[in-house]
Amino acid sequence: MTLFRLVPLVLLPLFLSACDERWGWRQKVTVTVETPEGERVGESVLAGSLRHSDGPLVVPEARGASSSLRGEAVVVEVGPGRYLFALLNGMPTPFPVFFPGEAPVEMADRLEDLRESREVPPELYPLLVTFDDMANPKTVRRVDPSDLAASFGPGVALTSVTLEITDEAVTEGRVEEVLGWLKQIWPNHLDGERYETIEATNRLANSLSANSFSTEIGK
Repeated sequence: MTLFRLVPLVLLPLFLSACDERWGWRQKVTVTVETPEGERVGESVLAGSLRHSDGPLVVPEARGASSSLRGEAVVVEVGPGRYLFALLNGMPTPFPVFFPGEAPVEMADRLEDLRESREVPPELYPLLVTFDDMANPKTVRRVDPSDLAASFGPGVALTSVTLEITDEAVTEGRVEEVLGWLKQIWPNHLDGERYETIEATNRLANSLSANSFSTEIGK
């Protein structure tokens, strides 16, 4: 009787581990902007993770693959006091950039040895925003990646967005240096409301929160 009980207990962790696979990587996102005063560059290193769960002990709703990113948005000082932010909203992961059309789980092992940089196609760009008043989160405004001049003036254009697999440390604190109010508004949205609603007057500000700029706010 004792042996019968011990065997399942020993084998269960091995069985469960086979049902839950995880991978991790670090990625650097670099945004380059051309201005009348010259090139402006911003970059951020984020930690990515991919989890795949499957097997008879995993409920159907939890089966499959999911990915996440930890870190902060990219900040580019386009001009004195004028900033462009590439938000975590829509921030690309390596899989559609380096392995388009392939299943992430099948390509995940290749990230361990991959140390490459590749240009991100426009359809995979993260959400770009700026602020009319840097001190007022409610003045957030969407930036058209194909027309930065509309937001920043003549001669300003987005040159490229690149993604690189790297060993560098995750970037910290750059966004908070520019947006000192991030911790003050958390956990509310940029319009001051606690919850997102389609009835909001300022839909963009209502759809974004401090965690759109950094996953570490509020921790």
